Amino acid sequence: AVVSTQSTGDDGEGEVKMSSSKSPQLGVDIKKLRNKKLTSTEFMQVWFHYDKDRSGYLEYVEFSQFMKDLFLNKNCTDFTPEQVEKYTKEVINLMDTYDENRDGRFEMNELAKALKIEENYLNKIINKKAIKDKHIQSLLRHYNSNCVDAEKIEGPELHAFACDLARHFGLKISFPIVLTGVQLINELAGAVNRDSLRIILAKENIDFLRSAFVGISSS
Repeated sequence: AVVSTQSTGDDGEGEVKMSSSKSPQLGVDIKKLRNKKLTSTEFMQVWFHYDKDRSGYLEYVEFSQFMKDLFLNKNCTDFTPEQVEKYTKEVINLMDTYDENRDGRFEMNELAKALKIEENYLNKIINKKAIKDKHIQSLLRHYNSNCVDAEKIEGPELHAFACDLARHFGLKISFPIVLTGVQLINELAGAVNRDSLRIILAKENIDFLRSAFVGISSS
């Protein structure tokens, strides 16, 4: 499926909608996530696909569906007792290990620890003394996993960019921080493309975003 973010209502909060397409429905092969670290874009695709009710959490049922897709063969309707047992144990083990506040659901930060996200790619760029054309190009290439429009960062890729900004600022990522981060980025620079990335990554604007992100996390 293609994930797109549309503004709904006066508060500007994004609603993520899925449009049907051929399997797999994430833009990533869910089975390949077993033994690899996820990019932040892949993580956001997983999050928005399985957070069906847009609650900002993965409830037990939603996470169980993710684990089912990860460990069981979707083309098979009859699962062996061994398969079901393995899948059930994995769900319980991950919930016990990473559900830090023991509320029976995953917050975004908890799921990120469980699934393991790659090292923050933005750190390599923001920490440079001067942002050059090649750095902007590498960002566009990194976040545009499907290469539909390599000149823009939007949809789950923009949520991933906001997620990585929060991580760069040393914050625990959460659904509200990511959504509000996207809104802040759009208000600061409009559509995120080659030109606006230069605006966003300017030192004074990174300092502004840092202050705004920290304010969101403490509210």
